[in-house]
This record gives sequence, structure tokens and C-alpha cells, in this order.
Amino acid sequence: MLYNTHLVAVSSNTKIGPMPATYRGRDTCPGDCPFLNNGCYGDGRIFGLAHKYATALTIDKAREILRRARTDARYLRDRVVGDLVNARGLFDMRYLMDIARLARENRLTVFGYTHAWRMLTRDHVRAITASGYVMNASCETVEDVRQAISLGMPSVITNDNVAERDTVAGLRVITCPAQTRDNVTCASCGLCAKPDRKVVIRFLTHGPSKKRARAAIASRESR
Repeated sequence: MLYNTHLVAVSSNTKIGPMPATYRGRDTCPGDCPFLNNGCYGDGRIFGLAHKYATALTIDKAREILRRARTDARYLRDRVVGDLVNARGLFDMRYLMDIARLARENRLTVFGYTHAWRMLTRDHVRAITASGYVMNASCETVEDVRQAISLGMPSVITNDNVAERDTVAGLRVITCPAQTRDNVTCASCGLCAKPDRKVVIRFLTHGPSKKRARAAIASRESR
């Protein structure tokens, strides 16, 4: 059972592109996420979609939805909004493994991002990697990236002060191609779905409350 989940067969989001995608509610987000009710790009319309349509989705229903997906889709974008904290406040490995299995059954590479990566151990990370799920650690500071990489996780950073081609923990920083090129979507790019990539992907702050997001990042950097 995929609790609090909305799954679409083909995303209509112009940045994501035409591929399957899931959405989860804000109550799956970790309480220490600096963007929680404080500048998250999903505040407003996107979280509204999750809150309106997310249900306790059965595995069989999820399979039916994925069977309707485009046959040329290569990826499944997990949790356009929402995260992986369950009702007990723990990292939701059961959800993750179910999504990974659904993706394998449909020959899709599933990828997503989590602000709950600090809950993970190296054993968790190894299990996630073995499942085929490409889990990116969502970071805001250079020190976050170093910690996530030490766990063995591919990492992304949202921080406008980190420059293109900077080096963090020995890895080059590049900006999300879908943010810098009009003809690129997540569906056509797939960089975040590469588990062994040798780069840290930078996201420019975006969304309706990006000024608040920048302030939240500045607050974390000043600690």
C-alpha cells in the first residue's frame, strides 16, 4: 500500500516532461526541512494537487496506472512534492521498496530526492541502491553535500551562491539542465537518475516563494 500517494501515468509538468510521476502530501516531509512551510517550490498549486488527490494507493492500482504510461518513458519521477517520513516519524523504507519494485516491473528507473537523508545509515543507502531506486540527498549547504556523499548518496544542492563548476567533495557542480535549457526536461535528461554520476547537481531557487527559500538557505549557512 502506497499511503498518501498520487500517481499519474504521464506528467503534464513542463519541467518534468512526459513520464510517470508521484506526488505526496506535506505530512510526509521531515520536520527539519528548512523549506517546510517556508519557501518550498511546491507551496501552493503543486502541494495542492497532492493534498487533493493523494490516497492510500494499492499496488494493483499503481500497476494499472503505470500500464497506461508512455511506452517510451525511461524514468519514474517519485515525489514531485512530499518526502519519505511515515506516520511514526520514521524513514519510509516500505514505500520506497514498493515504488522501486513497481519501476522495475515496468522497466523504468525511479529517482527522487529526500530531505530526510539524515535519517539514513550506510546500510539503508546500500539497500536503496540495490533496489534500483536512485535517491538523491537534497542539500542546501556545501557541508550537507559532504555529509551526504560520505553516506554514499548522489547529491543535489539548492543554493544560488554555489557556482557552476565549483568543486565540492571532489565533485564538479553543474546546474540542472532543465533550468538552463528550454529544450530539456527531466524525462529527456535523466542526469538525476544516474546513481554513479561524478557531479553535484545545483538547483537555482525557484517556485512562488523563492525569496523565503533563499532566506532559509542563508540561515542554514550562518550556523
